[in-house]
Amino acid sequence: MLRLTGFLSIIFLTGCATLSQEECVRADWFALGANDGHAGQPISRLSEHATACSDYGITVNDPAYLAGREQGLQAYCQLNNAFETGLNGQTYYHVCPPPIDVLFRRYHAAAFAVHEDRYNLERLDDELSSKESQLRDKKLADDKRAKIRDDIRDLDRKRDRLRDDFYYHQRQLDDLRQEARSYR
Repeated sequence: MLRLTGFLSIIFLTGCATLSQEECVRADWFALGANDGHAGQPISRLSEHATACSDYGITVNDPAYLAGREQGLQAYCQLNNAFETGLNGQTYYHVCPPPIDVLFRRYHAAAFAVHEDRYNLERLDDELSSKESQLRDKKLADDKRAKIRDDIRDLDRKRDRLRDDFYYHQRQLDDLRQEARSYR
């Protein structure tokens, strides 16, 4: 708990800065650009770094950062990565070059839909579990018990629809993965 408090204090004190003073001083701008590119960060990340470092009187080496970012984007902009980042719930910032962007965006969106469906199903299952726990309360009035049962029926119907959406999106994702294999 103490570590968490310390970590949160550091975050609070540093605000939204992308880099600390020490990181700005020791920065390998090519490596930082490569890491940002590999993570699919938008080009605006460079100006965030520049703002953070300008607070310490340090300027960013733009050419080195951009060269590294370009190298990182080559690794990021692989079609399999579109699936992986989407399933992990990561946002795609349209950073891939035009020839691959359309497919990357399409594959990422399909994977992201599966991620969202999973998240919503888990959230709904938690809500259902909570309602079912409430029903076990022996002191619960009959009218409240009836209301909770109605809520559970509504949530069950909602879960059925969500599960159908999930299966549909999963099949769509499987088809797109098969399609992506044909590009290799």
